[in-house]
Amino acid sequence: MEGFTLGLALVDAIPVLSFGISMVIIAGRFDSPLFLIGAVLSVLAGCCKVAWKLVLGIAKKDLRWLNRPFLPMQITGFGFILGSVLTSLTRIDWPGVLNAVTGFPSIVFFLGWFGLMGFMGWYRKHKFSQTDAHANWTAQIVNAIGQTCLLLGILFAG
Repeated sequence: MEGFTLGLALVDAIPVLSFGISMVIIAGRFDSPLFLIGAVLSVLAGCCKVAWKLVLGIAKKDLRWLNRPFLPMQITGFGFILGSVLTSLTRIDWPGVLNAVTGFPSIVFFLGWFGLMGFMGWYRKHKFSQTDAHANWTAQIVNAIGQTCLLLGILFAG
């Protein structure tokens, strides 16, 4: 596939790294094996996609088996994360979470993350093509900024 470069793979690694660090921070504060399993699955899904793009960019080989697990692993991981929250509703300090999330400047980063992820959903449905390098660049830049906003929001939330 033309246009899939090492640079694209490296940009794809930014949101995976940012999201991974975010999940480590949250997992450290939220004692839930279910959350940890979901976070690991979601990050592994991103790592598979990055590996696929690295092979495309460096060796110019399309090892589709590296890319195929992305969506099912990501959906499963997010399902586990959601399940961990739902099964822990009474153990979570909701006033503390709300206070941390809505404080300044955290709220700015969380709103940025939320908006960019909404745009990603729209973009994926209406404009994205997995075989189009330009579409991948756009998606990865938006995702990189979005996941970095999530990480910054978490860091500023303390």
